[in-house]
Amino acid sequence: MRVAAMAMPDPTPVEREIVGVIRQVKVEGPAEKQNALEIYVPITQNPWFGATLAVKTAGNPIAMAQSVRAAIARVDREQPVTSIRTMDEVAADSVAQPRFRMELVGTFAGLALALAAVGIFGVLAFAVSQRTREFGIRMALGARANDVLAMVLAGGLKIVAIGIAIGLVAAAGLAQFLTSLIFGVRPLDPATFLAAPLALALVALAACLTPAWRAARVDPAVALRQE
Repeated sequence: MRVAAMAMPDPTPVEREIVGVIRQVKVEGPAEKQNALEIYVPITQNPWFGATLAVKTAGNPIAMAQSVRAAIARVDREQPVTSIRTMDEVAADSVAQPRFRMELVGTFAGLALALAAVGIFGVLAFAVSQRTREFGIRMALGARANDVLAMVLAGGLKIVAIGIAIGLVAAAGLAQFLTSLIFGVRPLDPATFLAAPLALALVALAACLTPAWRAARVDPAVALRQE
């Protein structure tokens, strides 16, 4: 098999004998899009200006740094040893950019959820204040506080249900654009599409409770005197 040797500036094709095949490795991290072919060659056959040495330890890896430096120095005293990192640090660095994007999207999602809750609370509070006379008439005609409470909650949850339905359709349409921001999760992940509407419904229910409770405590005599 003829492949280009690692050399600068003009790599020369050389003959290589295949002695084994391994699975594909994501060199640039889990979010790597292009699965470029990788070929492992003994460093004695193709020296390079830098190399990486992986050391497996039973204890704290950093505690072994001095021993590793000494072992390398016994082979080549002029060989510098730099950038000593644990595998946890290497893994964290490989997903630093996707993690930042995830945190940014999560922050905006939290703000959107908070704005949705405030909006639902404001709309329901305004609607309750506009229907105070209606609630008073209903209670004067025999409606119980629980009936008014259920009516207001049902109206608020209906608005939320419509919003969630529209949001799920829009999210399904935009999910493919987020493929590069996620790893190990499908764009149309069932758990995500179930958890997000459930969380929004719970927040909306909490936002509905205060206006609904206020409507249930309307005094019919006071409500009927209002213009």
